[in-house]
Amino acid sequence: MKKILLLLTLSLAFSLAWSQGENIAERPAQPSMVKTANLVGDFTITDSDGNTWNLYEQLALGKTIFLDLFYTT
Repeated sequence: MKKILLLLTLSLAFSLAWSQGENIAERPAQPSMVKTANLVGDFTITDSDGNTWNLYEQLALGKTIFLDLFYTT
């Protein structure tokens, strides 16, 4: 009985690993996968190192911008 359960567990683990064969990082992003919004106006922000960054300047350089803003009390 233990051998059968082990065999079933291993076959399930193998089938799950096999189904994840395509690496999602290697697929190009499709327009339906990425939500974009053009609702943000231009702004300048200073990071924790004292560097100032302008949103539209960075976009003009062709960089992808990801804003992770958080608030703690």
